[in-house]
Amino acid sequence: MNKSSRRILGPLLAGVLAVLAGPALAHSFLVEATPSSKDHVAASPKTVKLRFGGGVEPKYSKLTIEDASGKVLGEGAIGTPDKPRELSMDSPELAPGKYVVRYRVLSTDGHIVEGNYEFTVDPK
Repeated sequence: MNKSSRRILGPLLAGVLAVLAGPALAHSFLVEATPSSKDHVAASPKTVKLRFGGGVEPKYSKLTIEDASGKVLGEGAIGTPDKPRELSMDSPELAPGKYVVRYRVLSTDGHIVEGNYEFTVDPK
């Protein structure tokens, strides 16, 4: 490779890497949840709310609450236009025990982000 080829390929390669890195940084990873991961709550939550680092598409996203055996107790994904990074769902009445919140969301950048976490409803 001669000197003039390197002068052309260097900036071109940097531009390609910048374009490829941009969408990866825009994925909507979970940044906050209520109840949060490993949280112990005194009573069944009325709502489960998740906030992501980027925008999400509620129509193509789903949140579920499962009991310790994996049985789905509730699901949904409610979004509001004024909070494009948040999804929530109404929680069913939960007895004391461990629960798993699973999420599968479509980011506004077109990528699917999935994950889960646990919380516990403590006995009274």
